Amino acid sequence: MATYIKPWADIFIRYLFGRQANEKLLLSFTNAVLEDSDIPTIVSLEIKNPFNLAEEVLDKESTLDIKATDENGAMYDIEVQSCGDAVFRNRSLYYWAKNYGAQLDRGDQYAELKPVICINILNFVLIKELPAMHTCFMLLEKDNPDYVLTRHCMLHFLELPKMNKKKNFSNNLERWLTFLKSEGQEDETMKVIINDDAIFAKAHEEYTTFTQDDRMRELYEAREKALKDRNTLLRIAEERGIEKGREEGIRENARRMLGDGVPMNTIAKYTGLSIPEIESLRNTAD
Repeated sequence: MATYIKPWADIFIRYLFGRQANEKLLLSFTNAVLEDSDIPTIVSLEIKNPFNLAEEVLDKESTLDIKATDENGAMYDIEVQSCGDAVFRNRSLYYWAKNYGAQLDRGDQYAELKPVICINILNFVLIKELPAMHTCFMLLEKDNPDYVLTRHCMLHFLELPKMNKKKNFSNNLERWLTFLKSEGQEDETMKVIINDDAIFAKAHEEYTTFTQDDRMRELYEAREKALKDRNTLLRIAEERGIEKGREEGIRENARRMLGDGVPMNTIAKYTGLSIPEIESLRNTAD
């Protein structure tokens, strides 16, 4: 029996939304997110880091996000996360800051900065305090929440576990989240979505093509294994009671592996740390 491929897996999302042939799918999904937040939709998107099979094979342990810009120059960063905890809030803000700051070179003017919109597809519940499956955070004035300081900072969280099965949809985002949660399963709702909208018929076609491609399946399985290995290291670090947090736990494991003579490429593979980061730990491992 063929292995089930999760439609929310980051490698499939890269394949689905990160190819220039599928820019209409990316545009539909992005506009669905914006429209659900009562934010003006956009006309076009240009993918800045297109899906490349050779690169995906080499970078199967790295973060697989999608970067695109709209007709006004605003940047969209779409990322998938299968598991996590409250610390992901900090991580999301950090990635937003990196993308925002990376726009300027030395000597550039602040007026040249464009909005950065981060869209996080989560297969875990991040914001337990709110029931909404889609939340959008911006910089608001504390006592006047209707006043937005700037729309340059926008963090969207789409929490798939909060998505309930529906027969009738109030908007396009609910259709997209249903697709990302239920594609590949025997689901009557999926059949309705695919039959009623050419966009989702195309998305279904892409999923079918992906699942029937041997190289894509191998890439998916390699990616899943890499993520499991990383999560195992995190769990081991937590079980050992390392108080400095999960990331410090990874660094501590890297130090021990260095002390045991494990090659740096192997350490990088199983910790997600870069070679320069591992080299910086060498002195503390001696």
